[in-house]
Amino acid sequence: MRRGLMMTSNADGWARPELICETDWLAEHIDDDDVVVLDCDLLDAYLRLHIPGAVWSLSRYWKTDPRDDSQIYGMSDPAQWAQLVGRLGITPDTTVVGYDGSGSLYAARTWWTFDRFGHTNFKILHGGLDKWYAEGRPLSRQNLRPRSVEYPVPPAPHDDSICRLDDIPGAIEDDNHVFWDVRSDGEWTGANKRGTQRGGRIPGAAHLEWLETLEEPVRTLKPAAELRQMLADLGITPETTVTTY
Repeated sequence: MRRGLMMTSNADGWARPELICETDWLAEHIDDDDVVVLDCDLLDAYLRLHIPGAVWSLSRYWKTDPRDDSQIYGMSDPAQWAQLVGRLGITPDTTVVGYDGSGSLYAARTWWTFDRFGHTNFKILHGGLDKWYAEGRPLSRQNLRPRSVEYPVPPAPHDDSICRLDDIPGAIEDDNHVFWDVRSDGEWTGANKRGTQRGGRIPGAAHLEWLETLEEPVRTLKPAAELRQMLADLGITPETTVTTY
């Protein structure tokens, strides 16, 4: 997996501050013609309450193959992805802001999918719907249906961010490669199988549940310096190759 938001620092503390959208920025730009706000949560959550002007992101398709919803961890091919994105009214020049009410879990997956196909102008709303709501900003129940556009089919996806099963044995033996298990304690120990046939973890993996990187009550990221130290305690530095699961 490529280095992400927290791995190196700049003056603001983040390696890639452009990936974060603060609520003030979104409030100022929410009506811009070149901005599309995606609610990346489940459909029932979107219909219950969402940010005004946001469209539902077809979230199930960012973690499935649209040809077979039962394959919950399949991935779209370039043509399928372009068709889905076009249905959302997104063009290659669109600034996309993704959010959810689930600690940015679904928004991060959606960002990864967009990035994989080369649409890099994607921001994750810091604190998501929780922070927006806590600040007393407006909410809506209007189910918006965007005007479809044609998104050009991108070239082959950037699969350097994927670790395949065949890659794991060699990576385990690589001293500069860390498998970061971001699941719960129960999944880490194997007590909670979450519907899988076997419990447990990849041998040698480091463990830090993803929720530990967030601050309550609105689930914003912890300060960059604190996160950097947490990662260092796992053996992760800017020079480390990291695979999360």
